[in-house]
Amino acid sequence: MSEEKTRKKRKKRMTLPKKREDLEKIVEEVSETHPHEHHHHHAAEGLDEILEVYEIFIDSLRANVSSLEAQVKSQRLEIARLYRILSKIVEACFSEDEEERRKALLEAEAVLAAAK
Repeated sequence: MSEEKTRKKRKKRMTLPKKREDLEKIVEEVSETHPHEHHHHHAAEGLDEILEVYEIFIDSLRANVSSLEAQVKSQRLEIARLYRILSKIVEACFSEDEEERRKALLEAEAVLAAAK
């Protein structure tokens, strides 16, 4: 099945009624119009729909996982940048030479400016 057809089906399924009463009314109407169908056939269709809904949930979870992984990567890079800045500040604090202190602070400033 093509991806476009899958999307269309998903959109269609997402428009199912939210209230239990509305869903029961639809089931009654379908049962009245198709009384010759067997119950086990209806159960199989219901199982198919449940599986399709689970597939939608799994796809949604995959998208959320991908988003979280991207956020974690971004935060990991930001933490590394903060450690580089902090190391330059510590270097400046413990440096006895004024020129070395200035150089370390300028390096910290450069790392900070690169983040913008």
